[in-house]
Amino acid sequence: MMFPMPMPQMPQEIMDAAAANPEGFADAMATGMEAFQGAMEGGGDMGAAFEAMGDVMGPIMQDMGVSPEAFDAAGDCVGAAVGGGMHMGPADMGGPEMGAVIQDAVDMMLPEGADMPAPVMDACMDMGQGMADAGCMPHDVAGEMMPPPGEPGFPLPCDANGDCIVPAGDPAACPADACQPPPMDGACADVGGAMMPPEGGHDHAPMPADAVMPPPMEVPADVAMAPPGDMAAPPPGDMAAPPPGDMAAPPPGDMAAPPPGDMAAPPPGDMAAPMGDMDGNMAPVDADSGMGALGDALGGPMGDPGPEPMVDAADAAIGAAMDGAMDQGGAPAPADPAGDPGAGDPGAGMPEDPGPDPDPSAGMG
Repeated sequence: MMFPMPMPQMPQEIMDAAAANPEGFADAMATGMEAFQGAMEGGGDMGAAFEAMGDVMGPIMQDMGVSPEAFDAAGDCVGAAVGGGMHMGPADMGGPEMGAVIQDAVDMMLPEGADMPAPVMDACMDMGQGMADAGCMPHDVAGEMMPPPGEPGFPLPCDANGDCIVPAGDPAACPADACQPPPMDGACADVGGAMMPPEGGHDHAPMPADAVMPPPMEVPADVAMAPPGDMAAPPPGDMAAPPPGDMAAPPPGDMAAPPPGDMAAPPPGDMAAPMGDMDGNMAPVDADSGMGALGDALGGPMGDPGPEPMVDAADAAIGAAMDGAMDQGGAPAPADPAGDPGAGDPGAGMPEDPGPDPDPSAGMG
């Protein structure tokens, strides 16, 4: 069997009500199914049975926050999705098979990643069994649930006369781009057999040149439909609405909000104004200065500049020669300049000039 493509969307109000009170939602479905079976047992036709179901479920759903407009839209959408699947399913489906079609159809109507609560899915299976118990045949159910062929919301392609080009029970007659298989991990897969396409898929018929897809069903403008593949209204705490402290809102001190003194506003004394002596030696950095704050911002103290940059050998030799010339003779500097009386005197520490050597002949007669 196959399902229509694309599938109708589930109204958001239905999803919200089922998520808020799964047991109550399932009970409403069970009450509606009892009304359906009662109408069928009394000799009513299937159309009257579905109407009785809606008359009972509508007020209950309204008490759960589902507007009458959203409830009616949900009925039309579910009817097209489930009806399209049952139309292409086997003619001899029983209760479990019909329940599996309803379960998979509801699941495929939800946004990607969303799930109906287990009690609601159990009620879907019970609905299929209830239809079978009431004597309903799957293709008759499909014809009653879907709008007439060619009208808005009919889920399958039609010919130029408005007749459906897919005979009931023949999923291969549906063009490949108008239908899709049940989920590989869904309820129909659990049932198996003819509920799943053959290995390699169906040999789908091509789309006739005069085939048309009926227009989409008309949904009231004030009914929000959950877009396929998107959680339209994520529950509280979902990642779509980050909780306080989430990375989407950086906490104080985060790099997204640079602290005072970071690289965006260079503090006084930073690298824009070179520090150190003519030899290229780094001057000590005050930890309380702007550069100290920058070091903290970057994750480490600036007092330790790290490994000295590599210096070219020729530059090192020239620097050493200049240092030697500036030392005025190469004498080492005193360890304690304050205790050296000659400190600051360029001639300090040099031996006195005794003058010219005495003439050895002086005083000789």
